[in-house]
Amino acid sequence: MAPRVVADTVKTVPAPKLPTVASTVRVVPDTTPTVPDTRPTMPQRAAAQPASAGPALKLRPYQAEAIDAIKAAWTAGIRRPAVVLPTGAGKTVVFSALAAMMHERGVKTVVLAHRDELVQQAAAKLRAVSPNLRIGIVKGPRRETAGVDVIVASVQSLAREERRLQLARAGVRLVIIDECHHAVANTYMAVLRDLGAFSDDPLDGAYAVGVTATLGRSDRVALEAAWQQVVYKRDILDMIRDGYLVNAKGVRVRIAGLDLRTVKRSRGDFQDAALGQAMHDSLAPAAIARAYREHAAERQGIVFTPTVEMAHEMAETFTDEGFPAAAIDGTTPTEQRRETLARFARGELQVLTNCMVLTEGFDAPWCSAVVIARPTSSAPLYIQMAGRGLRPHPGKRDAVILDVVGVTGKHKLASIADLAGAERVEKLPDDLAEYDETLDLLGIAEEANAGGGAWQEPGADGPLTSEIVDLFGMRRKTWLQTARGVWFLSAGEALVFLAPDAEPGHYQVARCPAREQGGEFLRSGLDLDASMQLGEQYAEEGTKALTSKGASWRKLAPSQGQLNAAERMGIATDGMSRGDLSDAMSVVMASQRIDPMPCVATVSEGGYW
Repeated sequence: MAPRVVADTVKTVPAPKLPTVASTVRVVPDTTPTVPDTRPTMPQRAAAQPASAGPALKLRPYQAEAIDAIKAAWTAGIRRPAVVLPTGAGKTVVFSALAAMMHERGVKTVVLAHRDELVQQAAAKLRAVSPNLRIGIVKGPRRETAGVDVIVASVQSLAREERRLQLARAGVRLVIIDECHHAVANTYMAVLRDLGAFSDDPLDGAYAVGVTATLGRSDRVALEAAWQQVVYKRDILDMIRDGYLVNAKGVRVRIAGLDLRTVKRSRGDFQDAALGQAMHDSLAPAAIARAYREHAAERQGIVFTPTVEMAHEMAETFTDEGFPAAAIDGTTPTEQRRETLARFARGELQVLTNCMVLTEGFDAPWCSAVVIARPTSSAPLYIQMAGRGLRPHPGKRDAVILDVVGVTGKHKLASIADLAGAERVEKLPDDLAEYDETLDLLGIAEEANAGGGAWQEPGADGPLTSEIVDLFGMRRKTWLQTARGVWFLSAGEALVFLAPDAEPGHYQVARCPAREQGGEFLRSGLDLDASMQLGEQYAEEGTKALTSKGASWRKLAPSQGQLNAAERMGIATDGMSRGDLSDAMSVVMASQRIDPMPCVATVSEGGYW
């Protein structure tokens, strides 16, 4: 049977007409009071008084000034300020103190670093500045974001959006980027974006701070995309004048067969592989080793090369020339790298060569020579390399920078002149910027003043001068050395001393009774200056009057009691003042107490490692 069609019989029924709402419903105005948002903004939090004490590590004056500048920038509406401090100025101390300060005000911080070893260094420094902070690591399989106060993360671990959002859910309100000249890279920008650092709402998202030794990139990418303003800057000459860095002397090593005009360039600088081949073909390693013998034969040095192959070739050449050397690169296993650095610290290696892995986050203050065997047109890259030799160390007077150059043509190479800063370089005569004789860095400012007239060193009435830097000599308190060579302070019935840490160039602060067994490690993972600062603070806890170098009693003649005790200890007292004899007696007692300890077994006259 055919189906029955019914469509033509369906009637359309009109919808009933409904009354309008306005005609039947009385609108009642909402009388609920509006509750203002009373959450504190970041500037308000930064200005608030903390509930607990500040960082245990005392800041240098300029470090405190940098933090004050950051807080002032936030108050002025600058959400992403940057701070520029030269190598050796303690950038890690600054951002660690800032993170600790903001934690006391209820702010959770993430610190970003672009290499694994920098992650570990930042975590160690945070613990040193504020031991009570709970530090979480986000790196590889580690995702320690819950129940921590500060997160230290490698930027590579945050490439995935899910991990960035995890930080946002964890309540991060402050992003600190170490070596922030890298921050225009995609992952950094994604972190800043996903954590709300570009928000216009002061109550929404995170604020950010960037710290670096040089806010510039060799590929000329505009850093303004990440950072709104440099709010605090201190240059190398300021640090040298104040004794925080040593003076630098530059020597150019001209390689006759090195024609840089033929080397391919990319992003404004020489291509690494092409540069390495040109240096190999010109027999540059042998010429550089000979120049090292002439200008830095008694110094320990670091050599920067363009390629891994050149780093190893350079190490072999230096060794053949009588300078024990070793190479490290990005593929060197962690334990091998640590042992190589320890041999360098002990003086077993005079020269350490590397392919651009020691430009950031590496501390070897005993190094007093740097070889730039990687000619570059990039002033920021040059400053990163040369800065490795400027940290002060006991007995270190200055640093020698050997610049390897060839025929350059139209491309100007960065040089020691660039350490003086762009403003000064612009004032220099052209022939001085292309120097052929030894150039003293502090002399550059004088040349700039003589040639330009307008620029003057802030706060200086005349030419710059440099004092010979001796870290322990600069201290107010009386640091002494045991017979083994361990630095210590006498603190009443206790001794505070510096023991070597596992990482060469870093120290542990320890304390032990002067006449009894026992002891404790107080802090670890610190550079020399931070170790001394904390050592003095801990020593002052144990005595009402920690001995000052300038104490008037030290100049008096020894007391009879001192003379009797010195005779029993076998100490010759001829020509000694009361202070000298007190020091000599302290050394004898401390040597007996500290030197047998296993924790100082590596210390010798040659150094700590």
